[in-house]
Amino acid sequence: MDTLERQSKLKDIGTSAIFLRLSSQRNRLGTSLAFTMATLYFAFIFLVAFSPATLGAPIFASSVVSLGVLVGVGIMVTALALTAIYVVYATVRIDPLVRAVREIAR
Repeated sequence: MDTLERQSKLKDIGTSAIFLRLSSQRNRLGTSLAFTMATLYFAFIFLVAFSPATLGAPIFASSVVSLGVLVGVGIMVTALALTAIYVVYATVRIDPLVRAVREIAR
């Protein structure tokens, strides 16, 4: 395949409906999950900066574990959950589109 044929094929792929749908779904998924995680993280950081006593408060009266530890663990669990959502969504929705685009490229 010469250079002109290759460039033409790449242009066809880049403007195909399947490729545009793949690109849109990947961007939407990545943006929404990143926004969710960033919002949670920055909310935690603002809480640390502007209300440290809130996070330093014990979970209940005789507890040695503070609310901050619980919130921190919650953020880590949320990150794992968002990763799992990404993997499942990508496997179910995005991977078939990638295979379709590869078929077009052949």
